[in-house]
Amino acid sequence: MSQFDVTAIGVAFVDVVANVTEDFLKKYQLTKGQGNVLPVSVLRDIRRELEDSRVIPGGTAANAIAGIASLGGKAAFIGKACNDTMGEKFKEAFDKAGVKSCVPLEQYDRDIDKATARCLVMVTPDHDRTFAFNMGVCEELDLKDIDIDTILNSSVLFIEGQMLVSRRAREAVMLALNTAKENNIKVAFNMHDLNFRAVAVQEVIETIRTRADILIGNEREIRGCFEIDQSVTDLNEFLRILHERGQILAMTRGSRGACIFSHEGIDTIASENRDAVIDSTGAGDAFASGFLYGISQNISLPASGKLAALTAAEILKHWGGRPETSLADKFKDYLANVKP
Repeated sequence: MSQFDVTAIGVAFVDVVANVTEDFLKKYQLTKGQGNVLPVSVLRDIRRELEDSRVIPGGTAANAIAGIASLGGKAAFIGKACNDTMGEKFKEAFDKAGVKSCVPLEQYDRDIDKATARCLVMVTPDHDRTFAFNMGVCEELDLKDIDIDTILNSSVLFIEGQMLVSRRAREAVMLALNTAKENNIKVAFNMHDLNFRAVAVQEVIETIRTRADILIGNEREIRGCFEIDQSVTDLNEFLRILHERGQILAMTRGSRGACIFSHEGIDTIASENRDAVIDSTGAGDAFASGFLYGISQNISLPASGKLAALTAAEILKHWGGRPETSLADKFKDYLANVKP
């Protein structure tokens, strides 16, 4: 039995969420409803003016790992941060969640904008979200940062696709990927935030298409990765296109639920109750946590998909992408019935 159910490699990110006015966005020339890449020094200036802000550790793979731990899984995370306030908060959250944190804290340097990755999430009265962020040192992940022993003692290695875009981080991620493949450890990818039209992303997509055992994404991401035209709407046609690869593919479809494609066929997963939606930011990450936890426990694909939907619905009920209460307690009866 592996020491860890799932180990993830991803962005060590911290979100700062606050309500703002339209005038506030104009003051800092922020494009409403979109992502704005800014120097850390500018983000620091903006944050000083945010009232009643909430600091929430995030990152897609990191959120998924927090969810897996909350479900009762043994989880670890590999990433990079600085020894600044944001980096300390990121590590503290994992310590509290019982996650092994393989996140070296680099020396913070204000003069060269070397800092932990961060994102200001500014919500206007119409509930639209505007993002201002900086990737910080997370894309400087190095070979020495990869904890090989942790990977070798894991059932699943979950890789945030974004980590392959940076050439420096890619070398480190490929070391982890090759180590997993050589030792029959399942490799899962997500494709969050990948720009499929960017030339630099094409090599990343090819790696994901050819090396993933498990692939998790929304319908837009799956279509982009496998070049499936919008005219293709028949799920059986999706299956035909994907079947020959021998992969497990989980495709989320918002309020329409999700589909799990595998050599066994197609499993359609109904969406769970979405009536009390507060924040949809981490729903996809939560789906990944439920699905990967299920696979790591040898739970069937349909039951893992159902658990993923339940987990996603729970995260929708509050701000941020991480559980606020124990998911293991919340879904105790369901897990007791589906675990082998």
